Amino acid sequence: MRLSVISLFAAAALAAPFISAQTVQPAGATPQPSTAASAATNTATRTASTGTRRDIVSYVEELAGNTAAQLRAVQDENAELETRMIALERKLAELQETNQKLLNEIAAVKRQASADADAHEAQLKAINSKLDKLASMPPPTVTVPTPVSTADDYDIYEVQKGATLSVIAKAYNVTVQDIKKANNLKSDMLQVGQKLKIPRK
Repeated sequence: MRLSVISLFAAAALAAPFISAQTVQPAGATPQPSTAASAATNTATRTASTGTRRDIVSYVEELAGNTAAQLRAVQDENAELETRMIALERKLAELQETNQKLLNEIAAVKRQASADADAHEAQLKAINSKLDKLASMPPPTVTVPTPVSTADDYDIYEVQKGATLSVIAKAYNVTVQDIKKANNLKSDMLQVGQKLKIPRK
């Protein structure tokens, strides 16, 4: 656009001397000596040439002004587009960063879930192994020793490991209440080595 304006100015400058040097003469006419009529004609010609130059200059100036306005408009539009492009690139970079963070978090969650699953599976295996061992073990047996006879109506029993009031009552053919009453027991809790009076039937 700048080259076009310069070219128009150059064309106007080159055309001005050519126009001013022209005289209005019919084709094939013989030049006449300088007279008042020819002087008036030359004056009119110079006046016409001056007007033509002014018109060309005005046109070139108007064209240059329009071209400059168009150039500024294009520059403003390019600046706006460049600003939008920078904003879009920044937004794209932010989205890519956010996407990468999400991918990293998802990968971390997957790894943690896999580790938790492995740990739970190991715990279940350990529990199942313990259950299998307990199932294969025989039930505990309670050895009821021979009661020690006393002078009154009671036998003395020393509590063994695993013994309960119900087991002891069944072994001596008495009731739990009979044992609790004879020993003033408030609960069914027993201690190993504890001595109980067992009523005789």
